[in-house]
Amino acid sequence: MAATTLLEELDKRWRQTCSVVLKGEVGPLPDFEQWLSERADPIYHAQSSLSGKEVSFSSSSYCEGSKRVALGEVSFEKKQAALPVDDLKDIDSLISSLQERFSYAGDIVLGNCSSVERSTNVSDSHFIYGSSRIGDSKYIAYSSMARLCDHVFGTAAPGESSFLIRCNDTYRLSRALELWMTSNSNDCYYVFALNNCTDCMFSFNLRGKHHCIGNAELPRDKYLSLKESLLEQMRGELVQKKRLPSLMDIIAKSPDESKEAKRLVQGRLGKKESEEKSVAPMEKAFQRTTKLLLGTELSGLKEHSGWLTSRTPKGEMRKSALSGKEIFVGNYAKYMTVPKSRTVLEEEALCLVDAAPKPQGLERIMLENAHEYIGISAFLSLDYHDGTNKNVKNCMAYAYSSNALYCAPCVQVKDSAYNWWPRSSEHLFGCGMVFDSSFCIHCYQSVKLNRCFEVDSSRDCADCYFCHNCENVQNGIFCFNVKNLKYAVGNVEVGREKYLQAKGALLRRIVPALESGRAPGLDIFSIACIGRKKS
Repeated sequence: MAATTLLEELDKRWRQTCSVVLKGEVGPLPDFEQWLSERADPIYHAQSSLSGKEVSFSSSSYCEGSKRVALGEVSFEKKQAALPVDDLKDIDSLISSLQERFSYAGDIVLGNCSSVERSTNVSDSHFIYGSSRIGDSKYIAYSSMARLCDHVFGTAAPGESSFLIRCNDTYRLSRALELWMTSNSNDCYYVFALNNCTDCMFSFNLRGKHHCIGNAELPRDKYLSLKESLLEQMRGELVQKKRLPSLMDIIAKSPDESKEAKRLVQGRLGKKESEEKSVAPMEKAFQRTTKLLLGTELSGLKEHSGWLTSRTPKGEMRKSALSGKEIFVGNYAKYMTVPKSRTVLEEEALCLVDAAPKPQGLERIMLENAHEYIGISAFLSLDYHDGTNKNVKNCMAYAYSSNALYCAPCVQVKDSAYNWWPRSSEHLFGCGMVFDSSFCIHCYQSVKLNRCFEVDSSRDCADCYFCHNCENVQNGIFCFNVKNLKYAVGNVEVGREKYLQAKGALLRRIVPALESGRAPGLDIFSIACIGRKKS
């Protein structure tokens, strides 16, 4: 389907979404492209080295000047010339001889897909535009990290949700605008950390509530009247300005109520001591993983943290605005934009729900003065967790995990550290978006990897080093855009003996630097440009 036809279909779906969420249309989709694009992860574009056409990437880490190619242009069956492995003096000579084979693939569209444009890392989805990391979804524009969604516009990390406009991190909900970290809810606007709620506006940290504005529960008729007026204001501002303020914009304007909030919280928090957390299991797992991958044990996770986090989004440690206790905030979705002066522990935020007085004069609330009604309730907790967790330290948005350190978010993860969005995995270190994998270091956007080091955009691979866009490669080094190889170097099967020869040379190149606490100066994102002269 041509891009113009795709945009026509998405414009129709945008108008439908506005009618459902805002109770009226506000104009064509292209008028809101800039506003909608601000919430999701950015998409990067480069020219294909083969066709000159634009190719979309979800990462900006690939080295400048490297060759790029669209996935649809890759010839997975292409035979490469044999390598003179025996004659190569060192690993840098091998890399130099292979660089013509190194092309980074974008426009990743897999499975049953149709009508996908200017997007990448999309699987089993339809009618997708300007989006990345989308799975099992349809009618998505200017969004990222969506799973099982439909009619979603300008949203980051939605899951099993529909009819969303400019939301951030959702799960099982529908009909929402400027909704953050909320699940099992419907018909909500400008809310944060709600669960099992319906018809709420400008509310925070509520559980099982209905017809709330500013955390105050109202009679249904009064709520619907105020909602109708507020939606009319929102539609008018969208028509005129082509954007609305974000929830964080409104919170930033609200009066400083920290002194009163501290007074309200004091004495109301539980006395139960927190679980003692230890990094020892993660240290042991790191030693085991490096021994398996590199042939030598590296120790000191903290000492290697700079290297481990060099290619993943970095979080930060904050202090609760009410107690001063430390809180880890992961660089996931748009949570780094939550004001530091409003960041608190979960128990502190929930305490305020009951302790804070309800705002007066709500019948006068308008979009432009909403900040005046939320100051005492808009303290935000980023400490979301679910299920049974053990020894999870400095992680954000975690569930069913154990022995995890500095991961955000993490679900069903154990014995791992310094990862960005690992899931259903163990023994991962310095990885980003790796699912169903084990014993990996510096792997990215991959599924079902085992014992891999510096592997990107791959699946069903084992014992691979410095590989990109590979599938079912077993024992591979420097393989790009290939499938179904064993004991391969540079896309050529060389047999076990020569493969081990090349692997030994590679480890002698990178291990000494790591043992001395330095980065090896070689990774999957830069390997295509190592040794090249800049023009």
